[in-house]
Amino acid sequence: MRLVVLSDLDGTLLDHQTYSHAPAQPALEALKASGAELVPCSSKTRAELLPLWRELGLSGPIISENGGGVFLPEGHPLASQPGWEPAGPGWLLWPLGMPIAEVRARLASFAPRFGAKGFGQLSDAEVAQLTGLSLEAAARARRREFDEPVWLPEPEPQAEAFLAAARQAGLEATRGGRFFHVLSGADKGRAARLLLDLYRRANPLIVSAGLGDAPNDAPLLAAVDRPYLVARSDGSHAGLDLPGLVRVPLPGPAGFNQAVLGLLGELGL
Repeated sequence: MRLVVLSDLDGTLLDHQTYSHAPAQPALEALKASGAELVPCSSKTRAELLPLWRELGLSGPIISENGGGVFLPEGHPLASQPGWEPAGPGWLLWPLGMPIAEVRARLASFAPRFGAKGFGQLSDAEVAQLTGLSLEAAARARRREFDEPVWLPEPEPQAEAFLAAARQAGLEATRGGRFFHVLSGADKGRAARLLLDLYRRANPLIVSAGLGDAPNDAPLLAAVDRPYLVARSDGSHAGLDLPGLVRVPLPGPAGFNQAVLGLLGELGL
């Protein structure tokens, strides 16, 4: 048996405000010691994910932009399976989402009436102000390939109409921790199912776990054997209801740590 853990980042493995993963360090070390594979599954871009991938000492795939792309380092055992395409030095890609240029073209047909602005319309400084990221990190966040984060000036009263307008334009929209995310042809669940199928072709005894904190994590959590929903910073949980869902009482990386250590103990890993 081998464990594959797919995790959302902001608000789950990373603190929503500080972006620190320090509270999850015991679980990260335990995962590595057990031989489990940790797969970041995030709305973040490839440019954002790669520095964290290196920092965490990972060696497996990453799922970027809410499932728009599955990236795999060359030389990984899954690379021998057909379907991958070159994606720059050292990396392979399995694209699932509509290219960002088409997403933005469709978004432009309805976003102005909501006063909505995607990352393609915002500057690095504006993204930094909205997210708390440094200018350098904000620039990486704007290097989109599949998924466009969208800021709405009045998200509560506008949400339902905005989501409907996205659907009418042939796009899917989900609500994350800070932004609405607009894309087409992909979600975290589709990417997770694809990747887990590849793992199971190589090893049928794979056990999968998923962790998230927001509504846009629902497809990911529905795709795994063991879904975990960590608390938000105020101790509440996103309104998700899935079979076998475990609501972790702690928020962010502390919740990740609690869930993963508990799972490893339960599985005897």
